Amino acid sequence: MRMGRRAFLAGAGCAVVGPPAFAHGGKRVEDRGVFVSCAVDLDRRYTVAGVDGRGEMRFMAALPGRGHGFAVHPSRRELVVFARRPGTFAVVVQTSDGAVRHRIESPPDRHFCGHGAFSRDGGMLFATENDYESGHGVIGLYDCADGYRRVGEWQSHGIGPHEVRLSVDGRSLVVANGGIRTHPDYGRAKLNVASMAPNLTYLDVDTGRPLETVRLGDSFHKLSIRHIDVNASGLVAIGMQYEGDRRKQVPLVALHKAGGTVRLLQAPAEVARRMRHYIGSVAFDAGGRFVAATSPRGHIVTVWDIKAGAYHGCTKATDASGVAPTVQADEFLIAGGDGVLRLVNARSGGIAVLSKSNPERRWDNHLGYAMATL
Repeated sequence: MRMGRRAFLAGAGCAVVGPPAFAHGGKRVEDRGVFVSCAVDLDRRYTVAGVDGRGEMRFMAALPGRGHGFAVHPSRRELVVFARRPGTFAVVVQTSDGAVRHRIESPPDRHFCGHGAFSRDGGMLFATENDYESGHGVIGLYDCADGYRRVGEWQSHGIGPHEVRLSVDGRSLVVANGGIRTHPDYGRAKLNVASMAPNLTYLDVDTGRPLETVRLGDSFHKLSIRHIDVNASGLVAIGMQYEGDRRKQVPLVALHKAGGTVRLLQAPAEVARRMRHYIGSVAFDAGGRFVAATSPRGHIVTVWDIKAGAYHGCTKATDASGVAPTVQADEFLIAGGDGVLRLVNARSGGIAVLSKSNPERRWDNHLGYAMATL
């Protein structure tokens, strides 16, 4: 069964179809690398795992606790997995075989916020962290050539920094300051919802100097800016989580380019309700034309057309959170909490199962791509 564009674009709901005609044409380019995600099994054992473009396991490494996001080194076959907030560990893993090379501990009065990014030359790792006594967000600086030794920190210029990305020119860091204050004594409780002040901040990658800070305005101050991606033209996709009145529907996806204003994107009313005020992850496709935004609470993936600046459609996907582009334009790989990997075609909404459910591997929040030695 194949779904036409009209069905995919129907604002009243999302469709499930399969298998569509995905244009892979023989051996996938991803066979030279791995898609990576954190995972958990039925015994609550936490891992980070990599699968190839056929959905076959390439490596798995045990984690000391629940992982969240990760940063892929630009030249070495390794990545750094960060603990889920308020965890205090990060683990350096080889993408060739899953060997653990280092374990990084956050300093006293700091904990990791789940994400990080490398400098363009791979010499420095930048990690989002919480200075939980002061309530200020910081970016921890780790020297990759010296065993990932922590060599300093910069202010994130906001509260609760979450995802951080390197700009397309490598000259700045883009920081999603979620605006939510937390403290490990209170677990994951949100301590300042009434006075939240999220922002998107650009920092000079050499000095940490703030280059630009963008806010959503008083009417959207309870929209926590959580997840971001950057395409080849420097456009930033933003995924948000709403901490306000549950009866109110607000935009959860936005776009921004340095020097401009934030453009909030609105989904049709029925789709907005199904998103349940929560975006789990965002990603541009390989062509930079489409953005996919996952809503695990609503079991849907929404797609946004950047050229049109508008909602394009949505597809059902159980507990879908992790999303990454494949090498094919218009195509995304989606990882679900049900353990399933799904391929989604952005134009048609077509969906195909790459790997079926496995109770020993329930995928967690984020998905990314890393090269591996064959």
